[in-house]
Amino acid sequence: MQLPGLITITPDTPEALNRAADVIGSSFTEEQWFATWLEALDELGTPAARRAELLRALIHDDLAKHAPYQGAYLLQDGTAAAGAYLYSELAGTTHDQIEALPNPTFDALVTPDELRVLEARSKAMAPVSVFDWARKMEHEKDHIYFYAWAVDPAARGKGSLRRLLEPFFDFADERGLNCYLECYTARLQSMYEHFGFELIDLLTCDAVPIIERRMVRRAQ
Repeated sequence: MQLPGLITITPDTPEALNRAADVIGSSFTEEQWFATWLEALDELGTPAARRAELLRALIHDDLAKHAPYQGAYLLQDGTAAAGAYLYSELAGTTHDQIEALPNPTFDALVTPDELRVLEARSKAMAPVSVFDWARKMEHEKDHIYFYAWAVDPAARGKGSLRRLLEPFFDFADERGLNCYLECYTARLQSMYEHFGFELIDLLTCDAVPIIERRMVRRAQ
């Protein structure tokens, strides 16, 4: 998707990719799924700065893996970023297949002990880590799926999130497409409802006290 006001990140735009990773990485230290995942590092006494470094590396790799499918975006002023794709632009590839690709930045950074505890936590969180569900909901029809979005903490309260999202929603509405995402707190659910999303269902997990809230914004 080429959307007004947004930079479509591609493999040959490393500056935009790095900025998007900075924005999402710094914001997602507060995101419930990632915060719960990183809590596994408590066992090692890992400081907050190191956790943020690991998270930023993982976000960088995730955006880079989606960039060839036009699945990563940056607001032109650099204050907000989104991981999102139009399903048809995956050209037969699935979200799970993209996620299974190597994470070179993260893998070069993480230590064996860190990887051990994080992989164990990922396995425990599997029931609330279902991310390739929208295509099944749509029966392989076209749609937009958001796997991440965030505003630079220093730019919050200035309308950056609305400026980031409106081009996606305009694109979807013009083509009659639904938009999907998941979130993990009641606060975020309420905020997304203000953007027109509605709750579809909930996924829970005995191992960790978080809930995956799956949501849709239907074409308007």
